[in-house]
Amino acid sequence: MIVKALIFDLGNVVIDIDFERIFKKWSFYSGVPAKEMQRVFQIDAAYEQHERGEIDGTEYHQHLEQTLEMRLSYEQFCEGWNDIMVAPIGNTVRLLESLRDRVPLYALSNANTLHKNFWEKNFHAELSHFQRVFVSSDLGSRKPESEIYLLALEHIGVEAENVIFFDDLAINVEAARTLGMTAVQVHSPLDVENCIAAIFKKQNHLMPSRSLVNEFYRFL
Repeated sequence: MIVKALIFDLGNVVIDIDFERIFKKWSFYSGVPAKEMQRVFQIDAAYEQHERGEIDGTEYHQHLEQTLEMRLSYEQFCEGWNDIMVAPIGNTVRLLESLRDRVPLYALSNANTLHKNFWEKNFHAELSHFQRVFVSSDLGSRKPESEIYLLALEHIGVEAENVIFFDDLAINVEAARTLGMTAVQVHSPLDVENCIAAIFKKQNHLMPSRSLVNEFYRFL
């Protein structure tokens, strides 16, 4: 296998996320218990439409006010919604920094305009390692739908067989494999590091210096 591109999911792969933080913030502003919101909240049609860019943040805010029976200003909604993002995952970000000049790096995320705007402002340095960040709300499709993968491959200009894809969700990994990509489910940064180390062990042309080899194996 000749690796021509690596594609990474963002949430729980490059950026640590925590859904509970959303409900705690909304509970603080609305008075509705966080556990009650968690019980009622669903990855429903409106959630998926928001990620495909079919509805905007204002419309999704109105939908959640109804379904969760809470009252929030739009600013309070956005603050809680963006609170899902905790911090970049340090080991993975350092790995990306080492890789960026050796193999093309891309991100492919199920996300919406609100989250995209937030991470572009707050995680600009970390995301600068990617040649492009593909976002579902821009592409009109979301993982695990095949269209979003095919659009990303078309933009990158590579065949699926030359790509390694990293995602934390099994359903997204399986969809990528169905299309011919090598796909790795990420439970921790070690899953990424082990895969990258194995690639470089087989493909020395991707890594010109022995010191960088040692850097990767230091994580194992």
